[in-house]
Amino acid sequence: MPEFIVRPALSPDFAVLLKFKHFVDTDRVWQMDHTLEEGRISVNFREVRLPRSIHLAYPRSPDTLIERWKNLLIVLVSCVDGVPIGYIGVSSNHATSNVWIKDLVVHERWRRRGIATSLIHAVSDWGLERDLRRMTIEISSKNYPAIRLVQKIGFEFCGYNDYYYANNDIAIFFARYLP
Repeated sequence: MPEFIVRPALSPDFAVLLKFKHFVDTDRVWQMDHTLEEGRISVNFREVRLPRSIHLAYPRSPDTLIERWKNLLIVLVSCVDGVPIGYIGVSSNHATSNVWIKDLVVHERWRRRGIATSLIHAVSDWGLERDLRRMTIEISSKNYPAIRLVQKIGFEFCGYNDYYYANNDIAIFFARYLP
């Protein structure tokens, strides 16, 4: 496998990132069960296997990505031979000492090769350099591959927000302390 490097995104990179197919195929999702009883609210998420694989579009409109990236604190890219093959967009909250991963996308040809993990590790290093202590990532409840990835590298479920995305998907949040 070619060697890749992670670096801050440069202006010319954004045209390349816009061409990525922001989708994922999955045969599983996290389904939310919500019950209300007298004096009690219960919310549970359970893994559900779908009858067939679905093509899951990115929960954010591609038309808004450039503006979104401008509002993030930093966008890091993973590159092979100078060409971006993945990116991660980050904001932070110093009051809560939290790094917040808002976007994580890997070009479809480069998936399942450790690119996303290396981007998350780079954000972890970036956060530590700024005395941040915790990292949170938001993921659509339908993006099972991303859910499994973050669980595998030590993130734990820490909350959700119904109708979070413009497409009304549920965002689920996972977090971990920085090493």
